[in-house]
Amino acid sequence: RVQVMYAGRVVERASVNDLFAAPTHPYTVGLLNSLPRVGQERLQPIPGRPPNMLRPPQGCAFRARCPHAAPVCAEKLPELQPHANSMTACVRINEIDVAEMSGITA
Repeated sequence: RVQVMYAGRVVERASVNDLFAAPTHPYTVGLLNSLPRVGQERLQPIPGRPPNMLRPPQGCAFRARCPHAAPVCAEKLPELQPHANSMTACVRINEIDVAEMSGITA
């Protein structure tokens, strides 16, 4: 199993195969979408900037950069929870279509 970390916290835990085939956290999706690909002229960066960890934000640290962020994301620090074949720290995981957001093909 591998772990994906953001701002010093684990945001996703899965097997290597599951992580690359079906990422479940928006940050993991952003990381995988930013990998170079044949025929792609430019890398796809994750928009925004990492949070200031001297003054960490309340709630999900990725929310300012997340295309799926909602007010609930600022309420509390998300805990890892099971989803599909992984564990993810996204409070909206059951509301967003992770397959559609990833655009990743195995």
